[in-house]
Amino acid sequence: MSDDTKDAFAALFDEAFMQMMVDCQQLAGDTCDVTGLAESMIQVGNTLKNSFEACPMGCTHPPANCKDFWMAFESNPVALRNKCALTNNWPGVCTVFLRELQVRVADDTWELPVMCRLIDPGLNLERMPRCKVLAQMTAVNRLTLHDGGCAFSTRDECISNLCDVYSQFTWRMQPRNLIPERFKMPFDDSYVIQGCEGLVPLDMYNRRDECPKRLDILGFCDCLCPAMPDVVMLGVTDCPTIVDEYLMFGRLGVSNMTFDSLCETELCDAFNTQRLKPACRDTKLPGTMECIGMQIPKVMPEMSPCPWRNHSGEENIMECLNGHRCDIVKEGWYCCERHRGRAKCPLELPVMCDTLCSGITEYCCRTEGECTPRACPVILQRDLVYKQDTTTSTTTTPEGRDGNLGDQGLVLRLPQGSWAWLLVLVPLTGGLVLCCYVRRRNHKVDMEQENGDVSMGLQLDTFGFFHAYKAENRAREETRPRICIVMSELPDTRPLGLELVELRVVRVHPWGKKHGWQVGDIIVDIAGQKVTTFEELWERIQMERNRPPVRFTVERWNIATTAEEERAADLRDENVALQRKKRQLEEDREQRSKSRVASKTMMASTEPSGPRTLGPNALPGMAHGWDDEYEEDDDFSYYSDDDSRLQTFQSTSSFPTGNFKSRFTTAFQVLVKEDPKEKTPEKPDSEKPEPVFPQDLERRTFHKDKVVFTRDVWGRSVVKVMNPTKRSPD
Repeated sequence: MSDDTKDAFAALFDEAFMQMMVDCQQLAGDTCDVTGLAESMIQVGNTLKNSFEACPMGCTHPPANCKDFWMAFESNPVALRNKCALTNNWPGVCTVFLRELQVRVADDTWELPVMCRLIDPGLNLERMPRCKVLAQMTAVNRLTLHDGGCAFSTRDECISNLCDVYSQFTWRMQPRNLIPERFKMPFDDSYVIQGCEGLVPLDMYNRRDECPKRLDILGFCDCLCPAMPDVVMLGVTDCPTIVDEYLMFGRLGVSNMTFDSLCETELCDAFNTQRLKPACRDTKLPGTMECIGMQIPKVMPEMSPCPWRNHSGEENIMECLNGHRCDIVKEGWYCCERHRGRAKCPLELPVMCDTLCSGITEYCCRTEGECTPRACPVILQRDLVYKQDTTTSTTTTPEGRDGNLGDQGLVLRLPQGSWAWLLVLVPLTGGLVLCCYVRRRNHKVDMEQENGDVSMGLQLDTFGFFHAYKAENRAREETRPRICIVMSELPDTRPLGLELVELRVVRVHPWGKKHGWQVGDIIVDIAGQKVTTFEELWERIQMERNRPPVRFTVERWNIATTAEEERAADLRDENVALQRKKRQLEEDREQRSKSRVASKTMMASTEPSGPRTLGPNALPGMAHGWDDEYEEDDDFSYYSDDDSRLQTFQSTSSFPTGNFKSRFTTAFQVLVKEDPKEKTPEKPDSEKPEPVFPQDLERRTFHKDKVVFTRDVWGRSVVKVMNPTKRSPD
């Protein structure tokens, strides 16, 4: 097999199928003419392909070419297989090749077999395709929305391409347009392939000249094309092709061409991203929720995606999206909630508004003029809407120039084009005058400021900008909030129930709080008489005591008293210091009581359960409880309830006094260190007392070395000398 044959076969099909044919030819041998079969298919296929490309619409094609196609692509391969199988020269790879060829011939998207099924459908129309097949084949083989139809450099090229696609589809959906008149066919001239009956009234082929004015095509090229690249495949679902086929043909009423629900989100997102752009203003694209509420995948091909544009035709009858009709009087307005939502409003309320009454499909129904009607996207409508031309033409007839002026007097005529100079000179002159005025005004203000006559200020005008103005040189008095307090009477002691520092309230007692006094109030006047010092206030109180009620005017700033004012108020109160000392003493007593209880509890928990017998050499500290520091007598204990020491309380208390008894002195002799300042004459050796401690401990004194009481590992109380003094070697 030559390379030209391989290249031609690959151009007709593809490289993979060409390789399958080459493998079959090599394994089948010379007796099985696979090469001749391939050359026959190439010749017939190229003839049909060139014919369809040369005249896609408006012309006929001889049925003989399609008969040759069926012979070369269906009959001859089967005959060759039967012939080669007799001599066992038909290998398995050839069987695979034959099956793949049959699949490709039955493919609804390959233009050659689909067109031949229209031109040569058979005696009983057994090969005649349906309208859906023709629409799918057209969308695949022509540039539409997703495969280059939106990639044209100019808008006019995009519109012209889509118009040609619709015209070609309309021409081919009537098979009689493709067959010469001399051939008799089992159908008349008005025959339309099954499923395309709803497109006949649109007459898109004969109205080709008006196609550039169609709003749906303008919406495709101006609005939807930029969003088509965002529509992507979802797994094995080819959403770009599904969206393309539905918008191009399915929404016009092609039978059985529905929209896949898996691609509903992709389409609604594309609408939502483009609907607010200026180019999409006339397209009226829905938002995401409104698009989902339209339920496009469930719309039947014979029904409109926007049924709400018409009413139900009966009073009190509402039609639902699935075709169900219900009575709103008997079943209520919610009768369509179980039937996918409202589709048509009743006759008495024919307009479906663009506002929701509930859910995402229950749009309100009103009479005309009460609300804005719900819009329908033009790219989803079945009816074709054409853009109306709004052009106006005006003619002006200039008056002739007459040399006779008559009674008009002198007439001035500006030269042609002088209006352009007026548009420039008039604003320029006005700007110069304004600049001169502002400069003169500013110069005048500067002169006044130099003379000291006036000062400039700033004020906020209506539009929120600050402008300079001539302000008056006067000091503004600060106003303070003032309130009035009325005292029902003034007792002899604490007449106001307050504590004052001059005229400011620093503490409020119940009597003052009852009449509304607050800390921080500053007394301004009493009974209309202004006071400035505490002496004046006290004098006025004595005067007004016998004339109740008494009115006070105070300035209230709601400011808390300072620490200095609090201390000044405490100094005036004699009982404050005593109460504070008593409170501290009670807290200290309670804390020490808790410590004592805790120590006794711990000692009780560590006390041995049985009695112990002390040996003759045992220290006194081995007896349990021998080292208690205080007597249990509460009369002399620090924990006594006696308050006799209250008056002599000091902030830094010394070690508590009482009947202190040290059991350490009963067992040991404590040597007191002599004070060098108070030296006494040494006694003779005969009068010196005999030392209590051994000779090696002569220099160790418990007065110098700190002694603590602790417990050993057996729980016994022992005496421990902290940091004993080391003796120097003799």
